[in-house]
Amino acid sequence: FIKATEGATVQDAKYTTYRTDARVVGIKTGAYHYFRALSSSPEAQRDNIVSTLTAAGFDASTEFFAIDAELEGNEKATPDEMADNLHKLLTLLENEKILQGKRPFIYCDNNFWANHISGDKYAFSEYPLWIANWNVSEPRIPATWKAAGKSWSIWQHSNKGRIDGIEVDVDLNWVRI
Repeated sequence: FIKATEGATVQDAKYTTYRTDARVVGIKTGAYHYFRALSSSPEAQRDNIVSTLTAAGFDASTEFFAIDAELEGNEKATPDEMADNLHKLLTLLENEKILQGKRPFIYCDNNFWANHISGDKYAFSEYPLWIANWNVSEPRIPATWKAAGKSWSIWQHSNKGRIDGIEVDVDLNWVRI
């Protein structure tokens, strides 16, 4: 997964380059958007996502897309504001051709989800879960998914991975889709 966008105005300058380079060496790619609950409207975030992915040639038939929901940059949002605006963004994206009818993954960690999002307010469990839970034998699944009898689709199990040609640690994920 490569960061493509953030909020309403940020497009990662390296997204297209990283995406192309990964695909050249046979790495399956995906894009993610860093969600901003208060500083950007869901509509403006959708527009940023769609224009950036379209310009890059994103193909939902071979690539994943996720919304990254974390505390950083969202500290002032209440759990209801987080849930309301995340739900609105996800709903807006469902109607966009660029995703070809596929629902975005929701990226989060259990602690953030439990304490900073009103997870039972909407049917978030209908979206595939990309859970971050490092250095454990099994990830903790947020109650929203657990109550629906669902588990993770992608598990980010480490932030200390190494890949030839990359000088810094990278996140490592298990995928079961």
